[in-house]
Amino acid sequence: MREEIARLMSLQAIDRELRELEQTLSSIAGKVDSLRQETESYRAELTRLSEEEQHSALERRRLEKEFAEGEARVRNKRMRMNQVRSDKESLAVSHELDALRENNQRLESELLALMESADPRAARLQELGALIEAKAAELSAAEKDIAAQVEDLKVSIAKQKVDRDLMSRDIAPPLLQRYEMIFSRRGGLAVSEAREGACQGCRMKLPPQLFNEIQKHLQIHFCPNCQRILYFDAAARE
Repeated sequence: MREEIARLMSLQAIDRELRELEQTLSSIAGKVDSLRQETESYRAELTRLSEEEQHSALERRRLEKEFAEGEARVRNKRMRMNQVRSDKESLAVSHELDALRENNQRLESELLALMESADPRAARLQELGALIEAKAAELSAAEKDIAAQVEDLKVSIAKQKVDRDLMSRDIAPPLLQRYEMIFSRRGGLAVSEAREGACQGCRMKLPPQLFNEIQKHLQIHFCPNCQRILYFDAAARE
C-alpha cells in the first residue's frame, strides 16, 4: 500500500501543477478576451451613434426644409391679409396664418432638440474613436506579448498530461476514479496526511482504531468526514 499511496501522491502533484497551468492559461486568454470584448463594445456603440447621427442629419434637413417652406407660406399669408376685402375672408386667412405659425413653432422646437442632442453625441463619437484606437493597440500588443507564453503553457500542459497518463496506468481503475472525484470536489487535495490522530485535509479527529490502521499501511483508508485518501508519514514524527 505504501507504493500505491506514493503513486497517488505523485499523481496529485502532477494534477495540481496541471490545474495551475490550465488556470494560468485560462487567465491569460481571459485578459485578451476581455480586451477584445471591450473593444467590440466600443465599436458597437460607435456604429449605433453613427447611425443615430446619420438619421438625425436626415431628419434635421427635412425639418429645415419644412420650416423654410412654412416661413414662405407665412409670408404669403401675410401678403394675402393685406389684399382681403371682407371680414369673413380676413378671419379665415388669420386662422390659417395662426395654424402655420403654430406648425413652424413645432418644427423649430424639434430642430432645436435635434441640435441639442447632436453636440454630446459628436463629443462621444470623437471619444469613442480615440478609445477604439487605444484599445486596438493595447489588444494587438497583448496578443503579441502572450503568444509565446501561451505556447509555452500549452507545451507544459501537454507534457504534464503525458506524465499523468503514465503515472495513472499503475493505479487500480476504481481507486483512480475515486481519487479523481475527490480531487475535483476537494479543491485539488485528494490525498491527505493523517497526523496526530487527525486528517490534515479537514482537521477532523479520526477514530483511534482507524488512525492505528492507517499507520500500518495494509490498505487504503479514507477520512470518514471529507472522504480524502489518508496516509501516514512516519518520518514527519521524527
